[in-house]
Amino acid sequence: MSTTSELETTSTDTGSAETTTDETAATSSGDTGLECTQSNECKDETRPVCDPAMGTCVACDAVEIPDQACAEANVEHPLCVDGRCVQCTAEDATVCDAQSLVCDAQSGECVPCTEHEQCGEAACNFYTGACLPGDAVVHVGGATPDFVAINAAVISFPSGTEGTIIVHPGDYNESVTVSDGRTLAFLAAELGPGVEQPRWVRSSGTSPQLTVVDATVLVDGLEIMGNASTAPPGVQLDGGWAWVDRSRIVQNNGGGILAQNGATLTLRNSFVGGYVADVDAIALNGSSLDMLYTTVAAGVPLVTNARALFCEGAATASIRNSILLSVDTVPEVECTGATLNSSATEAGVGFMASWFAGYGVGDFHLTAAGQAVFADIAQWQLGDPPTDIDGDTRPSTDGSTDYAGADAP
Repeated sequence: MSTTSELETTSTDTGSAETTTDETAATSSGDTGLECTQSNECKDETRPVCDPAMGTCVACDAVEIPDQACAEANVEHPLCVDGRCVQCTAEDATVCDAQSLVCDAQSGECVPCTEHEQCGEAACNFYTGACLPGDAVVHVGGATPDFVAINAAVISFPSGTEGTIIVHPGDYNESVTVSDGRTLAFLAAELGPGVEQPRWVRSSGTSPQLTVVDATVLVDGLEIMGNASTAPPGVQLDGGWAWVDRSRIVQNNGGGILAQNGATLTLRNSFVGGYVADVDAIALNGSSLDMLYTTVAAGVPLVTNARALFCEGAATASIRNSILLSVDTVPEVECTGATLNSSATEAGVGFMASWFAGYGVGDFHLTAAGQAVFADIAQWQLGDPPTDIDGDTRPSTDGSTDYAGADAP
């Protein structure tokens, strides 16, 4: 009997020792039975912060100081909105500003800019999706100008810096080179129907109005026209990047745009070309073009070698929702690396000067006759410009038909 009792006691003691060991192991592993002890353990975005008193993840508006709780949980999402921790609101975009991004108030997230207007007075660098610095904005012309000439504004920015140049209505007769890694935007001070665009001309000399060399340039709402020399175009890219919106590069005796030496050119909602003999509206040499909703027209009747688009070297062009015409006998597009979608060409529709409000002066707004020809050729897609060259509204439904070219009457 005594032997049996001793065995039972030993068995009980052993079981008790095992229980104590298990509890010690559980405590040392941090398994307290609580859902959380700190907010970084809360992975559900609808319950992003930890209530230490309860040991559970809760909505951020369930705690005493919601924004503070969010900031402690994730410094990149410091604001509490409807129980969720978000990056920004319409009233507070501090996190986005630090990244040169803009706030999508609906989602509460920082996103790349897609319009200049999202960046205040500064411009959006469409190539990167970042706003240019808000403290690097200067004005040319106007009532209180920082500079009276565009070139003076350009050289005020040191090599490798970024900035925005607001150009007010007026005539600017000068040649400008942007180089040395600068990123500069040239924005018209005002845009819209009836608004006078700044006119950038070149009445003498043998230089383009704008030359880009190893730099990035964004142009919106300018007229680059009237280069009197037969040698240079209005715009010349020697490498680098140029994004041109809602602008008119017309009536330049040396042609509209020349992109060479690996340059990248983007055109949207613009007029290029004009009533000029023996020059191409757009010429690419070993460079790339992305063109959307742009009207390109070249040449005068019975004169050759005035193409809307001419390519040589390893040049590529992606063209959509655009118009490309030439008045002469050569093909309007000579570019083996070009792809055209939802666009109108002379080969497809022919050519009549009466389709345009003032073909002889580079005004490619559509007349009633032109509207009948170019309606329903384009197809608007999500992400396309919401307005035309004048600010007139385009469709807003993906897949909707639209007018080809820059003008949507």
